[in-house]
Amino acid sequence: MKNSIQYFTEKGIPELEKIKINFMETPAMFDKCVKEVLQVLLRFACCLICEWLEECNTLLECSAKRRGCWHVKDHARKSILTPVGSITYTRTRFIHKETKETAYLLDRILGWEPHTRLSDGTKAGILEAAARCSYEKAGESACYGEDRVSRQTVMRQVRGMEVPPEGREEPSEKRKVKYLYVEADEDHIALQYKEKKGDIKRYKGHADNGQIVKLVYVHEGYVESGAPQKRKELKNVVYFGGLYRGKDNEKLWREVKEYIERQYETEYIEKIYFQSDGGGWMKKGIDILGAESVLDEFHIRKYIRKMIRLGGGATEEDRKKAEETLLEWIEKGNRKKLEEWVARAGAALMEKEGKKLAESWEYIKKNWKGVRRRVQKGEGVTGSSTESHISHVLSARMSSRPMGWSREGADRLSQIRIYWKNGKDMLKLVKLQKEEVAEEDHEEERYLSASEILAWEKKTSKANGKYIEAVQAHMSSQISGRLNFYNTIANLC
Repeated sequence: MKNSIQYFTEKGIPELEKIKINFMETPAMFDKCVKEVLQVLLRFACCLICEWLEECNTLLECSAKRRGCWHVKDHARKSILTPVGSITYTRTRFIHKETKETAYLLDRILGWEPHTRLSDGTKAGILEAAARCSYEKAGESACYGEDRVSRQTVMRQVRGMEVPPEGREEPSEKRKVKYLYVEADEDHIALQYKEKKGDIKRYKGHADNGQIVKLVYVHEGYVESGAPQKRKELKNVVYFGGLYRGKDNEKLWREVKEYIERQYETEYIEKIYFQSDGGGWMKKGIDILGAESVLDEFHIRKYIRKMIRLGGGATEEDRKKAEETLLEWIEKGNRKKLEEWVARAGAALMEKEGKKLAESWEYIKKNWKGVRRRVQKGEGVTGSSTESHISHVLSARMSSRPMGWSREGADRLSQIRIYWKNGKDMLKLVKLQKEEVAEEDHEEERYLSASEILAWEKKTSKANGKYIEAVQAHMSSQISGRLNFYNTIANLC
């Protein structure tokens, strides 16, 4: 750390003193001074990390284990963007004695591909920012420093992510619940193009570029949040979603089913209530999960009130009474009376209004069991919150403002946002993209001896001079760190 400390002494401290003087002269410039202090400290952090990397590179060059397999070929400078800023360091390229393969061994130890320009931490920051805001703003907030990445880079990072299905890890103990709830809804987004640019068709000002993004979430019911407003929140909620077009729709429900089987003792579940608006793609979920459909109350009242508005009721009081009557018939399962009411009301309407009445009744009839379960409000049936969750989880990022998407971008970003809403670690997601390292052959490993480490210390003591003497109290930790890195070199070679 000698060089970085020297840098901070010669440049950092004078800059901080200057900032302090400016603050004392003009205290109103407090926020500007805070920003300037942050930039000084970030530059020091970059210098410090750069020195660590170059020290590791020197250890590689001095390693006896490395010399048995690899020769030094040449040196090159490399820059990589990290959360604290751009790091530029010198690295050594080695050539293998037998295979003649060339490699930057330090990069290999760090897990970096040959042309890596962004650290994993930076990629994770980009993904989290992209889940919250536009690609441009995500690029601006890629790191704390002044460095930025382009919108295209953010887009490539988003599209390159493969998000694993939720709940694949085995729990320490499966949960036991009497009732489990599955809710589903969809967000409507606009596509820039379907398969290629220019294939969107328009008719009378309307474009056929609509696309739905599906959202499914599993929870155990509602609990009090404890907030002053005493709002309710979902217990152990987990989200699933994405485009899942065509045959992939079944894949979505299989993932939900697998999650339930992994996380819950299924023999203790008496009922799975499936709460939705009765959309066509949701029917498969009811079958696969063996759930009981419960229609969303918002849609029930929407269509009932539409029927009453079309079928008669001169005053508000008449319409309320009619609504109560129709809901009572639904609760008692008196479908015949409802059909007779619809037939009488439809006979007195013009063709256009009669068609609308018939469509509303068809919706109620098609979802009859789910409608009855909602109206009856039997044991375990709770309220549904699909509309608010669509707004909170998907629409806030994908459709609340005028936006155009590609199918690939919408699918990936919706899955990343759902991954983020599930409270998952973005850095872990980035790490999952890398190929698993082959298992090392432990029989061939040979760790360097203490004499080799001390020889390196002796070799570098003259160059380090007074710095070595100043940190002798911490030398044991320094040696320990180098020992660990030598073990890493041994594993590599």
